[in-house]
Amino acid sequence: MAKPLSIVSHYYNHPQMVENQVAYWDSLPANLLEKIEFILIDDCSEDRPKIAFERADIKLFRVISDIAWNQSGCRNLGSFVATSEWALFADIDQRFVPWPIDNLIQNLPLLNKSLMYHMKIKELINILSGNSLEFAPSTFLVHLPTYKVLGRYDEDFAGHYGYEDLYAHRVWERNGGKRTLLNNTVYFEDLGFGTTTLDRDISRNDILSQQKLIDGCNNAPTILRFEWEQVDIGRSN
Repeated sequence: MAKPLSIVSHYYNHPQMVENQVAYWDSLPANLLEKIEFILIDDCSEDRPKIAFERADIKLFRVISDIAWNQSGCRNLGSFVATSEWALFADIDQRFVPWPIDNLIQNLPLLNKSLMYHMKIKELINILSGNSLEFAPSTFLVHLPTYKVLGRYDEDFAGHYGYEDLYAHRVWERNGGKRTLLNNTVYFEDLGFGTTTLDRDISRNDILSQQKLIDGCNNAPTILRFEWEQVDIGRSN
């Protein structure tokens, strides 16, 4: 039987951060863990973490094709393999607060399936501008069957940095969905991590997004344009 919520996250390298996040998930109260499926996507990392857990329901998938900045592909893969009715997408360096998430899960039947819900995050700083953000555009809750129809990520943005989240939101809205901040509760804490050695030139994806807006914000024609596999990770107990 599917669990009420799938939490989808992805990573590239930085094994210690992944291991710390998995350990945190595994330490959550049993009554919360029984409601969550964790979907973890390894974006063709060179340095792989040791995924060790005893209690959480964690499924690991690995992208085999080496594609730079493949967040769009990783999130599409997460939406493809998740089994819950609702999915919460979040970056690997964002740690959720247990009690609001538990309360959220209990109230999922009351939520509007055509809304994309963003969530307030504590102490989030834009890595490019240095400005504070109330929520992360890459963190959102959606009704998964509706999300698959109204707009997944466009993998044309893969290979270069930027704009895949913002464009995905525009596609969602153009196809009839709406977005909202869930409420004033803090759901996430930003761990203050960001790789600074990678090329974050946004010029190519900026031009691409502008052209796609002119063309009408069409939904992504194809997804999963890469090789991937599920990784067998047995529990550590």
